[in-house]
Amino acid sequence: MASQASPVPGGRKLVRRQLIADAPFQLRALLPLILFVVIYLALMGLTFYRLHSAAAADPDPAYRAILEAQLTNLHLHFWPVLGVAGLLAIYYSLHCSLRVAGPLYRLHRTLTELAEGEVKPLRFRRRDEFKIFEEDAAQLSQKMKLIATRNRDILFAVHGHLKKLAERLAADEIIARADLDETVQAMLAQLEKAPEVGVSVRR
Repeated sequence: MASQASPVPGGRKLVRRQLIADAPFQLRALLPLILFVVIYLALMGLTFYRLHSAAAADPDPAYRAILEAQLTNLHLHFWPVLGVAGLLAIYYSLHCSLRVAGPLYRLHRTLTELAEGEVKPLRFRRRDEFKIFEEDAAQLSQKMKLIATRNRDILFAVHGHLKKLAERLAADEIIARADLDETVQAMLAQLEKAPEVGVSVRR
């Protein structure tokens, strides 16, 4: 998930952003950085190995001891700094990839909710990418609301015509052919207000 809500005073919800929204995508985004770190570590390891070999080959024991001490001191300072820099680089890369993965996740969730009949607005954060999807999702939500309202009105109208027929039949009333044709035409006219239904009705 891209976020998690926790209750706060006043009935509002505090949204806490998580670092991982789409693990496969974000890990793939880290591959160039991981490749760079691996190559860099291999080169530095080879460099230190050659320095140790050169120091061990020195014939002067005192000079060799000084070189070994300096190399040890270099190890103690170099590798921790490199580790911290690597962690910071990974965190920054994940944070940047979240600006892409987070909006796509929220877009997927909004489209899923629309497919299930729920109409909710799509909200992006200030630094998110693909903010154009927010307007597109809003237009789609509005269109879904209009379609749902139209279909509801059509169903109510058709239900009204059928209810009148049912009441007349329940009263053992003889329905004239003209009245029946008029009712059928009225229901067809209502159904044709929905293009996706009207086409199949005309066929």
